[in-house]
Amino acid sequence: MTLSVSPPLRIAAICALVFTVLVFGGLRLLGGSGSDSTPATHVIRHHRFGSGVAKKTTPAKATGTTTHKTAAAKTHAKPMAKKAVAKPKPVVDLAAVTAARAAGLPEPVAQALGRSKAVVISLYDPYSQVDGTSFAEAKAGAGLAGVGFVGLNVLSQRDVGKLTEQLGLLPDPGVLVYIRPAALAAKISGFADKETVAQAARNAAVAGS
Repeated sequence: MTLSVSPPLRIAAICALVFTVLVFGGLRLLGGSGSDSTPATHVIRHHRFGSGVAKKTTPAKATGTTTHKTAAAKTHAKPMAKKAVAKPKPVVDLAAVTAARAAGLPEPVAQALGRSKAVVISLYDPYSQVDGTSFAEAKAGAGLAGVGFVGLNVLSQRDVGKLTEQLGLLPDPGVLVYIRPAALAAKISGFADKETVAQAARNAAVAGS
């Protein structure tokens, strides 16, 4: 006995079979995806901000030319070390110091005569403006003449006590020029500019040589 199926019925059966396969296949895929995979977790990172955050800087790539220029700049930037020139210490003539002390000169004057053959002494009152100017001029004059210099305060017994015993009342302001061993070579009463002091010191140095 032969069972024959009409064409319309056959097409309907095939469509039903295809539909069934598609439905079950889709459900299987959906079910497998839900059971095997886990949803992705998104991590939110908090970035600091504000003036306290250190900015990241990307170092620049150094090329051969840049490195060469930098090395050359560093080479030229290094200053050449200068050799320190030691200044010769002044020679102190101890015999001259001893002679000046024996003559009764103040200790600062005796020490100055040990270092220089002639010494300019400025007599000044520390409270007088004119004496301040005279002191500066006397010091500059000694420098011009290349001789020693000492400032003595006329209000200090320690500074001028011995000179007062020898010379009497001292000029204020005034300038004294001493030469070795302990001789008074020049005395200027009142204000004297540096040129006058320098000339007196030169004349005294020549006379004592």
